[in-house]
Amino acid sequence: MKESFKEKFTKFRKTRVYSFVIILIAIAACILIGMGIAVYQHANNPTNEGSKYLRAFIMQDYDTMYKMVDKDTSKISKEKFIEKMRSLRQTYEIDSYDIGKVESKDGTQCITMICKDDQTKSRKNFTVYFSKRGFFNPTYQVDLSKVNEDEEMMANEYRNTLSASADALMNRYYTAIRNEDKKCNDVIALFKNKKAVKNSIRKAASKNIKVLTKGSKNGKIKKYAIKDIKINSINKEFKYNAKKKQFTSIYSYSYKYKSATDISVSNSYIFKKKGKRKVIMTLTYDLDKDKVSLVGFRLVDKKKKK
Repeated sequence: MKESFKEKFTKFRKTRVYSFVIILIAIAACILIGMGIAVYQHANNPTNEGSKYLRAFIMQDYDTMYKMVDKDTSKISKEKFIEKMRSLRQTYEIDSYDIGKVESKDGTQCITMICKDDQTKSRKNFTVYFSKRGFFNPTYQVDLSKVNEDEEMMANEYRNTLSASADALMNRYYTAIRNEDKKCNDVIALFKNKKAVKNSIRKAASKNIKVLTKGSKNGKIKKYAIKDIKINSINKEFKYNAKKKQFTSIYSYSYKYKSATDISVSNSYIFKKKGKRKVIMTLTYDLDKDKVSLVGFRLVDKKKKK
């Protein structure tokens, strides 16, 4: 009597060949699953698109950038887009750059490029966000609805105005310091909200003057007079906050000062002291329509380390 297929298969299952076949099938399944995951992950990764868009920004190839924009997220015309990107590019000094890995922010994939200025050692980020079409083999386009280029461009558009204002304030402030004028009325006059900033400005000036005129530790010299202040290495940064409708000017700089005693009837000798200070001056401006008004002042003045 012939064995049925079921009986033959039952015997086959007990052999080593069957076990070997099962192992091969399991290995093949793992390989196929792994390949499938790899293919899916590669297809669902916008690294290539992001790198292309970011490098086009560096090379100022705005035509290529515009072709990659998802027109459903922004109805911006090509002319307006190029104008905005050209203005934005002016705010970046890119001597070298690093393109990061794909990240997810608020459910949206993005890539950030770190732009480096080799001269000032400063860094600035440029982030590109993506919209996704499809699942297994998706296409990616640049989602302009997630970016803050308008804030960057606003800061750049008002850069000259903010710089002129901050320069004028610095000039008045250090004129007051040289003259040991703790009231700083000329400085306060530049502000829209004079009463609100009066105390902070006078407090900063008094502290500055005290440091530069402080006498010797042994008490031999009670007070010096400020003779010279020389500012150098000014680094200027401008930001805009669309929600608050405010600009911020951040000036980082250092200065050298010289102080000395005055000659008097009882003292024919001149004693001198000098030093270096490091400063961060932060100014805040309100934006009302097209008018910019100075409303905030903060000064951090510290001894510069050798």
